[in-house]
Amino acid sequence: MLKCGCACKDRRAQNKSRRKVAKTIRQLKADDPTLTEICLDEERIRDRDVSRIARALRHNTHLRELHISENFISSAGAHDLASAVSVHPALQEVWLSINSVGDGGANSFARAMRNHPTLTWLNLGENGIGADGAIYLSAALRHNSKLENLWLNGNQILDEGINAIAGALQQNLSSALTAMSLNEAGITDVGAAHLARYLQMEGSRLQVLGLYGNSVSNEGATAIAMALGGSNKSLSELYLSKNRIGSPGATAFALSLQTNSTLTKLCLSNNKIGDSGAEALAEALGNNKTLLELNLSRNGITPKGARPLGRALMQNRTLVSLGMSGNTILDDGAFSIAPGLGLSSVDELRISEAGVTAEGAVAITKNLTENGKRLSLLDMKGNKIEDEEVLKEVSAQIYLNMRKILVKAEQAQQQANQGRHHGEVAAEPVKSARTAKYLRVTGKVAS
Repeated sequence: MLKCGCACKDRRAQNKSRRKVAKTIRQLKADDPTLTEICLDEERIRDRDVSRIARALRHNTHLRELHISENFISSAGAHDLASAVSVHPALQEVWLSINSVGDGGANSFARAMRNHPTLTWLNLGENGIGADGAIYLSAALRHNSKLENLWLNGNQILDEGINAIAGALQQNLSSALTAMSLNEAGITDVGAAHLARYLQMEGSRLQVLGLYGNSVSNEGATAIAMALGGSNKSLSELYLSKNRIGSPGATAFALSLQTNSTLTKLCLSNNKIGDSGAEALAEALGNNKTLLELNLSRNGITPKGARPLGRALMQNRTLVSLGMSGNTILDDGAFSIAPGLGLSSVDELRISEAGVTAEGAVAITKNLTENGKRLSLLDMKGNKIEDEEVLKEVSAQIYLNMRKILVKAEQAQQQANQGRHHGEVAAEPVKSARTAKYLRVTGKVAS
């Protein structure tokens, strides 16, 4: 029998997608009350398919979430979909990332969300949206009081677009926006300063800000840090990985951490803060009682910078996650971190590709054992650990870690199921693989 070639497989995939779209349309038209979430990600959907879905959506009153990312939707399809969304009485989330809706599509959704009564989540990441599209969205943000999550990552909205969005949020004291992803958006220190001015406002509600992969340097970092050390009382998670921040920027954040009481996650990986930046942040950890996660991976930190961090762990009883991967801390750095690790509250440690050998690994595992402690995550891959006995100990630690993580996941899922069974508001269930991928896009998964 001849094997089916690529063309045959492609036709089968297309037919499967068509059947799925057709079934979805039938359910929408029937206003099926059990249909509360639609997932049509990666289904080769084009504008003509979206138009059919949009027409069916007008018959529906129960849908809560629409996921239609990674397809072939242009501004025309976005226009039809946005028109249907604008009159839907219950839709809460629209995920439309990795399409090609452009500025025109952004304009359509801006009109749709302006006064939408239920829409709380809009994901337009990686859609070829520029500054004009951001300006269209900002016009809606001046009036919208429901949207809580806005994702524009991977769009070159630039400083001009950020200025418009930040300005709109400053004008709208009723805005409910709590999370914004602006990763890889072409933002420089100018755009960071615009955001800092909004963060300084007393009415700012923003809790999560993603700025991964931009061109923010010390000036922009300092502006944001000053806002956090000043009047801002809302931001809890800040992601600034892969920017151009050096020691002065890290020092500014260290100063803000001395007084800030809301920030729980600070991600500065893939910058250039060096040993002096690490030392400044270590000093801040001695006083800070709020920060839970600090990621300093790939920052040019050596054993000199690891030493003050180790001393900080001896004092700090709040930090639960520390990222140091990709820094050449060597065994000396591991020796410095090990004593505080067993006494601290740290439950996750990432020191992969750090030049650590068996001696450094032994120092860490021995200290943990002596203090009767097991971490939820110990990442030591990519080091120079060759001793078989040490590898067994590290492997045993990792095995137990995985069991611990799996048990936690099972317990979380059981709690979610029990909550649904009893009609209660349950704890957030385990995220799906699709959602986990979007979390990585926002920078919310540490490297």
